[in-house]
Amino acid sequence: MRSDLDLALSLKDLDKPYHSLKCIIQDKNQMETKILIIDDSKEVRENAEELLKLSGYITYTAMNGKEGLELARSYQPDLIICDIMMPVLDGYGVLRALENIPEMTGVPFIFISAKAERSDFRKGMDLGADDYLTKPFNGDDLLSIVSTRLRKSRLLRKQLESTASDPIHPAAHLAIQESLDILSEHRTVKKLREKDMLYMEGDSPAFLYYILSGKLKLFKSNDNGKEYIVDILTEGEFLGYAALLEESKHKVCAMAIENSEVALIPGQDFFQLLYSNSEVVLKFAKLMSANYSVAEDKLINLAYDSARKRIAQALLFVAQKYKVDGSSSISFRLHRDNISALSGISPESVSRNLSEFKAEGLVETSNGNIKILNLAKLEAIKS
Repeated sequence: MRSDLDLALSLKDLDKPYHSLKCIIQDKNQMETKILIIDDSKEVRENAEELLKLSGYITYTAMNGKEGLELARSYQPDLIICDIMMPVLDGYGVLRALENIPEMTGVPFIFISAKAERSDFRKGMDLGADDYLTKPFNGDDLLSIVSTRLRKSRLLRKQLESTASDPIHPAAHLAIQESLDILSEHRTVKKLREKDMLYMEGDSPAFLYYILSGKLKLFKSNDNGKEYIVDILTEGEFLGYAALLEESKHKVCAMAIENSEVALIPGQDFFQLLYSNSEVVLKFAKLMSANYSVAEDKLINLAYDSARKRIAQALLFVAQKYKVDGSSSISFRLHRDNISALSGISPESVSRNLSEFKAEGLVETSNGNIKILNLAKLEAIKS
């Protein structure tokens, strides 16, 4: 029989995972993310705590379920990792008790246990657990599951906030998000460096793509190689669905504008979900409709707006993609050629207008980095 020490996360075993921390998707707010670890094994608690602290998380530990619930009420963690078999109050009891704490609604809950029978997995999921780790597990397993669950929790919160005025019932949005989460889980992940192509205009579609981290631009090029950026997509967004749904070639190119990771979802899996879920069909129909509306607005702006106004619009568009909730300033790195491709203005005109904006105290620029100083004035120029 394995001892608790055998089941514990050994720091020696985690030496290799330490070197792979760069492969874990980092949360910009990670330094403020609180994780509660509940386990009656001292070794598991201490080793998991050390690894999570090294990764930048704030951690709390409890040796049984009762103590864990008290810490959950006091500190309201962003994620809970909990053993099943514990004295005083087991993991199932902790999960049931959390249902009566309003502040803990929606907080990701991960079970850990040496019990690997299918019935234990099923019982945990039926009670509302988000995921499951079986002892012994290594550092990569722990960090990956924590990162994934925090990211999905954050995306779900944004989804609910953005649909407050949407006629679809919130419960339907939850079902849609859950279906899309399942669709994007456990897929081949393509890692892209800055300026790597995901697909070219004219390529035949084979996948639906889901951005796990980073940002990509969608653009078209004319015969002279001049680009026009159609859109910039960021973490949590899908791309490639228009060509799949239209059964046509890709009409734009997709390129990473920073180091990115993209999940590849086979087209047949995407269609299988569409056939079984009409709400998901509606979601993608709305996305396509919104894309066409944005394209129409861009054409009107290109035809009638001044260079100054178009560059202000381009800066505000990019700033929205880089905006961090709760931050008073917006900074991003974007080459002037990309601003030129967004606004339809020559790079020389972009540089001239950026210098004017800088002189007016609207932006700061340094080696390709742009910081928005006065969002309201840029909005006034855009309008």
